[in-house]
Amino acid sequence: MTRPVVALALHVCALAACAHTRTPSWFVRMERTECLGHCPVYAVTLYQDGAVEFQGEKNLPRGTEWRTVAPAEVERLARAAEQVPAWQCATDRIVTDHPSAVVTVSRGHPTRRFVHDHGDPCAPFDMFLLEADIDRAAGTARFTPP
Repeated sequence: MTRPVVALALHVCALAACAHTRTPSWFVRMERTECLGHCPVYAVTLYQDGAVEFQGEKNLPRGTEWRTVAPAEVERLARAAEQVPAWQCATDRIVTDHPSAVVTVSRGHPTRRFVHDHGDPCAPFDMFLLEADIDRAAGTARFTPP
């Protein structure tokens, strides 16, 4: 490798090492769960400082990838998640072969955690929009199939 490429590789490794030791004051996290088919299973966490951690688990590349976004984008997602209304649906109305998305927002006050089974007819449409927005901001499309 040429000297600039080696220096860049070392810089990227140093950034990744720092990312693993970070203790953010707040974050937005989304986990995509399994289904009866080939749904991608992953978790993506957007930290207050703009660091984004993608953890691929199943039906897509496995491992951890890091990138960054504007901290204002993470703030916008946290505010949007905090605006989603709570809902409840009778369990006999939920179709169980769909994947779920678990969205967690932790910002120093009580943590909000939504478990959105995609077979839940009572879930607000805002949850689908929030999940798509988190995926877009985190850049998960480069890891997940279309």
